[in-house]
Amino acid sequence: MINEKDLQEAEKNVQHYLSEGLMTKNPAHAQFAKFYLNTAKMSLQVAQHLNQLSTNEKIKQDTGFPADFECFIWVVVTSYYSMFYAANAALSKLGLKIGEKIAHKITQDALLVYFIKNNRLAKQLLEDYQETKNEVLNLMNLSEEQLLKEFQLKAKELIATFDYQRKKRGEFQYEIKSGAKQHVAELSLDRAKTFIQEMNKVLEKP
Repeated sequence: MINEKDLQEAEKNVQHYLSEGLMTKNPAHAQFAKFYLNTAKMSLQVAQHLNQLSTNEKIKQDTGFPADFECFIWVVVTSYYSMFYAANAALSKLGLKIGEKIAHKITQDALLVYFIKNNRLAKQLLEDYQETKNEVLNLMNLSEEQLLKEFQLKAKELIATFDYQRKKRGEFQYEIKSGAKQHVAELSLDRAKTFIQEMNKVLEKP
């Protein structure tokens, strides 16, 4: 649960990010809001399609996938990225741009300071965002600093060689039963849909 201590720490962190150039503030950054929001919506669509591919026998058959194929881990990861891009869309509208270094931590702190503290956004939405991010970190056995770079690299490897299947991703892929994985994936999808809807409302406000 987000508390006053979290807000105070986030405020301190945000000042550090701004002073170190890890996050910049410039009204011109608002031009990127539409791009980020479109990317968020596209990522959500991808997550939905991956979920359908994992659960619909006819789609598997029609597209040449084996009957036991599932990619629920990628449903969770892509759902989180849709939330991450939606968050950056809202921050862009305020003239904020997040750099590449520790981008996920900075985004979370910036949401706390610029949206939760002043009640622009319901606290539950950020808690859902945090929970989804933590699930991704656990599933892929990564730190926050590795998340963006690792996701980009591994996505390329997955498409090219499926080499990712052999590498560490925590216990999610190998130990948890399919039904449990599906539940986590569908929960992530629901969170992402709600988060993007609410961020869209923020962006529509003058």
